[in-house]
Amino acid sequence: MGRMVSGESTMPDAMLHVLHVGPKQPGGINSVLRELDARREAFGRHGIAFSFFETRGFKRMRDRALFVAVDVPRFLMVLSGPVDVVHFHVAVRGSFYRKYVLFVLARMLGRKTVIHMHSGEFDPFFRQSPGIGQAIVRHFVRRAHAAIGVSRATGAELAAHGKRTGALYVIGNAVHAAEAAGGPATDDAPGRRPYIAFVGKLTVLKGVDDLLAALSILKRRGCGVELRLAGSGDLDAWRGRAAAHDVADAVRFMGWLDGDAKFAFLRDAGLFCMPSHFESFGIATLEAMLCGLPVVGTRLGGFLDLVREGETGFLVEPRDPVALADRIGALVADRPRAKAMGAAGLAHARACYSTQVITGRYVDVYRDLRNSGGGMPGVSRMDSR
Repeated sequence: MGRMVSGESTMPDAMLHVLHVGPKQPGGINSVLRELDARREAFGRHGIAFSFFETRGFKRMRDRALFVAVDVPRFLMVLSGPVDVVHFHVAVRGSFYRKYVLFVLARMLGRKTVIHMHSGEFDPFFRQSPGIGQAIVRHFVRRAHAAIGVSRATGAELAAHGKRTGALYVIGNAVHAAEAAGGPATDDAPGRRPYIAFVGKLTVLKGVDDLLAALSILKRRGCGVELRLAGSGDLDAWRGRAAAHDVADAVRFMGWLDGDAKFAFLRDAGLFCMPSHFESFGIATLEAMLCGLPVVGTRLGGFLDLVREGETGFLVEPRDPVALADRIGALVADRPRAKAMGAAGLAHARACYSTQVITGRYVDVYRDLRNSGGGMPGVSRMDSR
């Protein structure tokens, strides 16, 4: 992306009012909305004003009824006020369909619209949807005035499955708290043994079982590194899996960590490993990079943007514990190389994913929408790095 936010004011004659639509439940999208909310002043200097419309989950029938009876009328009331652009923050399944209903209403009322895909499961969601579901996906993606993917991989999926020819952007996420609290990893001290860090939900899809299997391989090779897992999940079940892999003595479950405790946990580690089976962007990976850690991830999704192979970390194929063990073992055995890769990752994260850079990319989208009468055929900004 070309333009970035600078110190000078570029406020036009009239403010552009952007309504962000997303979930109130904790999660990846909600964290992005909090980051945007914290940057209101910076956007205001560019003539952009934000408001937020929270949506509810669809897990219970009661929630679906409340969506129709309460949320839809409330959304229409909000649109009766000063709203120029409606920015839909979308995942898959229920999140996609409830945003689609609101999108149709926004289009009917003449508002410009943005679809912002945050999920790493967009491709399987599309392929597994029935014919009517695929038609809805195509309509949403094609008819929005602009589309945003959180990684180049997600952007390519939007272009392919939505058959989109209009404006398409890639905007990664920023993590202001990690940017402020991060920095170079803790220096090695006599007797200190840096560990492998994992931060995220403890699930099979996040690659936790693959990581335990890799740790078992490393143990058999004589590499006695410790794995520390920070996150929520079925801890008893995962303790059982660690025992089954014969690595229970080398695994520590830290529970859910947030804020300064999480960043201290990352800075004290030797490397970060996230062997996900899918990953739209990878906020935890960016946080680890901002804390000066080399990354071992999987060759898919947001990792392809975040990790520079052999420079800031390594990528392996998903579900490959042997390759995972090889890369982890190489970093454990060569601390100077690991620290150099962590420093390179910190520099890359600051250069490409700072709040200032990411704010500038959003400003580009809104400026293009302001300056266009409708969609912007041919515009494509797919290089997030």
